[in-house]
Amino acid sequence: MQKNPPENSALINVCIIPPEQVGNQCVALAQLLKAGTMSALDGKTRFPHMTVCMVRVDKDSVASIIEAVDQALKSQKSFLCKHVGCYQSPGRYFEISYGKSPEFMVLHELLLETLKGYRLNPGNPYQESYFGPYDHEQQDNARETGYDLAHGRYRPHVTLLRWQEGQVLASPPELPKLDLSFQLSTICVYLADENGAVYEELARFSIS
Repeated sequence: MQKNPPENSALINVCIIPPEQVGNQCVALAQLLKAGTMSALDGKTRFPHMTVCMVRVDKDSVASIIEAVDQALKSQKSFLCKHVGCYQSPGRYFEISYGKSPEFMVLHELLLETLKGYRLNPGNPYQESYFGPYDHEQQDNARETGYDLAHGRYRPHVTLLRWQEGQVLASPPELPKLDLSFQLSTICVYLADENGAVYEELARFSIS
């Protein structure tokens, strides 16, 4: 797998944006826990979002990708994004977890299928650095779809923060008892940085 991102490439993140109330609660939690982190949601440069899929593409194909996502979402209906707890990942991320419902997986697979034709170097993709070295399943997913955490590895979540090296807690922190469930209403296409964090909105779609 390639170790350097191809020239003129961009990492595209198609993600669900939670409603303002839920997003604000996620930011507040991240700020409460931000000691010892290398990044945390702040609502200014780090925005609450739930990745549905990511793929590295040629920058010149971005306009076509936005149109393809628009067409794919024409018949998409809203569904409940159900908060089911939290998770401290091996990549030093701390996340709010959501149920992996059939409706979620239909949306995930729809967008994977929509975007995979735009991925760069299908047989030899660049290994993104947002999580760690790819295992065999991730390599297969990246070659097939452009997204290493596809299919069975997909996990709906909102990342709150990432701990610094050596600062990961022995057990996940206790959170206030909040219900962060919400009804899907907004899907966005963003540019993402090397850590998968979104930083520039390219398109926004309303789901009803």
